[in-house]
Amino acid sequence: MKPAVIGIVVMLFASLLYILYSNFGPDASNKPGIQNANTADKQVEDAPASFVTLKVIMPGDLSVRMGDFVENELNDRLKKDLNMKLELTYIPWSNYQQKLELALSTGENYDLFWYGGPFVSVYYTKGYIQPLDELLNQYGQDLIKHIPDENFKQKRIDDKLWAIPSQAFTSAGKFSSVMVRQDLLEKASMSEIKTIADLELFFKRMQAIDPSYYGYLETDRGHEMLWRELTDRNYSSLDERMLFMVDEDSGEILSYVESDLYKQVAHLRESWVNMGIIDKNLVGNPAAKIDQENAGKLLFRVGAVSRAMENLQTARNADPNARLREYYLAKKKPKFITTPSNEAFMITAASENPERAMMFMNWILQNKENYNFIIYGVEGKDYELENGKIKQLTNDQLIYEWMWRNKDYFLAPASVEDDIIDDMLANDENSRISKLFGFHFNEASVKNEMAQVMAVYKEKIEPINFGLASYEEYYEDAIAALKKAGFDIVFAELKKQFAEFQLQH
Repeated sequence: MKPAVIGIVVMLFASLLYILYSNFGPDASNKPGIQNANTADKQVEDAPASFVTLKVIMPGDLSVRMGDFVENELNDRLKKDLNMKLELTYIPWSNYQQKLELALSTGENYDLFWYGGPFVSVYYTKGYIQPLDELLNQYGQDLIKHIPDENFKQKRIDDKLWAIPSQAFTSAGKFSSVMVRQDLLEKASMSEIKTIADLELFFKRMQAIDPSYYGYLETDRGHEMLWRELTDRNYSSLDERMLFMVDEDSGEILSYVESDLYKQVAHLRESWVNMGIIDKNLVGNPAAKIDQENAGKLLFRVGAVSRAMENLQTARNADPNARLREYYLAKKKPKFITTPSNEAFMITAASENPERAMMFMNWILQNKENYNFIIYGVEGKDYELENGKIKQLTNDQLIYEWMWRNKDYFLAPASVEDDIIDDMLANDENSRISKLFGFHFNEASVKNEMAQVMAVYKEKIEPINFGLASYEEYYEDAIAALKKAGFDIVFAELKKQFAEFQLQH
């Protein structure tokens, strides 16, 4: 055979092999093997090409170990996996909201931050955050996998997603229980808390034993904890600002600050100031109150379903024998699920790295290794596994476990008694879905009135909430000022939107 003919045959044979086996042959894209290869190529293409610093705002204080962990092990891992560095800015709990909103309103160069779920609609209205749908679909498939769809629905406004509901766990009755120092309760010859009178007796007995103990932490929250006993009705607060509530039985939105229930709570708070349960010297100083808790001097505070587990480490830093327990007043009354996740991570409108912010959140839930690493640290150095539980080898907080607690990855701490874990895991028993479930008040049309209302609220209503200003003496002036600021306009818009929501559900 002539060389030219041989060359032609070779070329034809090579072409046939190319058609049969090439990724680009007929219908190749429909073959599973080819799809996997294409997916791998796409992942390489989608891998972050440029190194970035992701700037995140967090509440609380940076622990020594957390600072070391971020700068070393965590950022080493994040550079390898996401080609990024994490830069955390911590703001103390006592003025977190104030300083956070200052940073957001001035467009400071931050990418990501945490806050409670009710603030999503507030920051959406103020234009502080950006929609996340496209980012989630492109970079958040593990978030979608491990967080229930109904949780995402709670963070949607005007058909767009505005926050990642990072916690996926039990949530019924959140902020309507009371958490107590169980070891001190037993020291006061008591076993459990059933009533408001029990709380008062607990404080009285502990004062007789050691008057250095402080009674009650929250004066801005905790209304719902008291509602369970003070009324036969079932109410849930619209949000943390304690202006409005829903009657869970009738489905009606009500003005809380104009109700008889508000009057009862105000009178009770006044009596607690007189008894010393609420210390008037500390009530206006959130940092000092938190210091009391950190020093092991707090007797009770508002619970949050799993706060007894979450705060145990802090309590034992001050007192190795500390034990915590959460109780519901009027235990037979139902608990309500207003939102499946109160935790929300939001990407700022000013973010320069929104894609990497979503990748970082997705990385946390990508697998159990990442989850344990960012929450508990390095196995053998920061924690070890003991009979399926987490045994922490340091008292320093890393990333707050409660922010990302997930049903698929949860591990109980070895230091927490089984009855606390049992309480938490059984928390959704005797629970109902709230009439508020899925509702977001869009304040855009009344944002000016709401700003004026909140300014008056802080000046005139909060002192009554705290028990410092007498309801009988100051309430009429406070409510008149609230209405002059535009309260009735806000309330009318809220009722209108809630009625529309009820028609759709």
